[in-house]
Amino acid sequence: MPRLLGGGLGGARIELVVVQIEAHLMQALHASAPARLAWRRVERFALLSGEATTRMHALEQQAEMTLVLSDYAATKEIAQSLLITARRERSTEYESAARGYLAVLARRRGDLDAALEQNIRAIELLGEDGNPFRMALMLTNMGTVYRDRGNFARALELQLQALEIREQIGDALETSLRNIALLYREIEDEQTSRDYFKRALDSVDHDTSPETYAPILGSYASLLNDVGDHEVALAAANEALVIHTALGNRANQGFEFLEAGRAYWGMGQPIEATESLEAALEIGRELNQREIVARSLLHLAEINQAQRNSLRARGMIDEAIAGLEAAMLRPQLVQAYSVREKIAIAEHDLETALRYLRRHAEQRELLLGTRASRQLSDLKARHARAEAEKDLALLQKDNELQTARLDKQEVQGQLGMVALTGLGVALLLAIWRFLGVKRLNRTLLVQRQEIDAQSRALATANSQLEERAAALYQASIKDSLTGVFNRAHLREQLEKKLHACLDTKRPLAVLLIDFDCFKLVNDQLGHLFGDRVLVAGVTAIQARLEHADLLGRFGGEEFVVVLEGERAEKAETVAESIRQHVQESLAGMHTRGIPVTVSIGVADLEGLPGNPQPGVDTLLDAGDRAMYEAKAAGRNRVASFSRVIGPVEDFING
Repeated sequence: MPRLLGGGLGGARIELVVVQIEAHLMQALHASAPARLAWRRVERFALLSGEATTRMHALEQQAEMTLVLSDYAATKEIAQSLLITARRERSTEYESAARGYLAVLARRRGDLDAALEQNIRAIELLGEDGNPFRMALMLTNMGTVYRDRGNFARALELQLQALEIREQIGDALETSLRNIALLYREIEDEQTSRDYFKRALDSVDHDTSPETYAPILGSYASLLNDVGDHEVALAAANEALVIHTALGNRANQGFEFLEAGRAYWGMGQPIEATESLEAALEIGRELNQREIVARSLLHLAEINQAQRNSLRARGMIDEAIAGLEAAMLRPQLVQAYSVREKIAIAEHDLETALRYLRRHAEQRELLLGTRASRQLSDLKARHARAEAEKDLALLQKDNELQTARLDKQEVQGQLGMVALTGLGVALLLAIWRFLGVKRLNRTLLVQRQEIDAQSRALATANSQLEERAAALYQASIKDSLTGVFNRAHLREQLEKKLHACLDTKRPLAVLLIDFDCFKLVNDQLGHLFGDRVLVAGVTAIQARLEHADLLGRFGGEEFVVVLEGERAEKAETVAESIRQHVQESLAGMHTRGIPVTVSIGVADLEGLPGNPQPGVDTLLDAGDRAMYEAKAAGRNRVASFSRVIGPVEDFING
């Protein structure tokens, strides 16, 4: 109908105006699919009318609508067409917009390098004087890419820059607030994340901007599920789902079905949880969205494992683990490895259970280190902002002092001129000058005191930030239960000592210490009692170590001691002393007859066969084999590695 009417009124230009009105109307009604078709007609009429700018605008709006509809293939095709047209017309603004859409697509398919490259080029095209709305959008998208790459400090810096621009122009504050909320969720700062989510929800109108309101609400539901507020999370996810269903946004529908399923499962409603998660899985497979598929399978496997349907749970969790490992979603990987271990135990597959138990421990340590690094990055970003605010305050005070000095010089010049009019007037002006200088000095003194007070306050804040950074560093290298080094830091220190000892030909030895019958302790006396046994045992081990010796938790109930120099030459003596002291120290614990002792394997550089430049894994493997030899010989003893030690597969459950 618009085409016939436009043609009757006088050609393609009038038809162009009519279809533009139709496109804006469909967009205002949040009808994404009709709006997409209308903007396609605008593009065609603009091409006929020779309106290049209007055509590029229509292409940009089509890209936006197809992105909302999760039609990524169409979005890519339209963005590339916009890029070609913009470069031909030499429009840096629309070329920047095209590269922005290509960056979003690259990020969603997991190609972060390509996404970052497109974002950087888009920002360069805009320049310092470019459209502030577009600049804020590009900074926001690039911040999300840096978040996915793990560069948390840079991500937060970019999101804050985008927020500052949007505050100046008064537009789309909610997008930056939501992204900052997601960053604080990543470092488990629940309160700050909640605050930013609430600010984001308060800044957008539910009725007039549902396409903006719903994604914020869906992300908020994810945070609420993470902290266990499942009833509120379910309400938020369902409200967002209703909006995205009306808008036709399939990708966001998938995430909201996922959060609804998590909420139902947290509320103890497995049937409803399964229905929601299967709906999310169907959408994820339809859109080839790896994250939705993997996370849906994870929670479905968790439900099936709880219902003792091990066969179905195993198939789901193995597919979920493959997807989560490819996407490097560590928080979900930790949970997935735990579920897989439980399934293996239920199937009496102890070897597989042990393998996934170790993967769970390693991934948990990596996650702890990642979060600690992100928290440190957050502290650095805050520290940098504090320093910038300090410099700004000092600069303002310096300007005030300069102004005061100029005023003083002006007063002095005026006094010199007036002195020529007579001694009497000069005397009066001298008195007035004296009083003015006195007031000026008082003002300068007050300003100097304010600067000193601000400097002291900033010094205190910097000291507190340094203390928090030191505490976070310790948390990233220490085992949270026993206080000794964790696996990652222990390997790093052992690597350094190994290279140093090989270079200087100093002796080096490792003791692989494993608590005997520890699984029996956990099963019969509980995991809390098992934790007490480990803490008491580690205390006993430390009592037989010297300052230069290293002690770390290698995984589960297994610990490693590193000796060098003269201590390494007496490694077997040290090991026997540790074994005896642990036995004596734990003898007083009420273990219901379960013997709680340790088996220790000793390995040193001289005893290793073959390669004269062994690595950390070779040394640890030798100690591990010797430890299993001690277990095979009856436990509660020390064994040294030798060439005659064979495979120890028969003792992995010891």
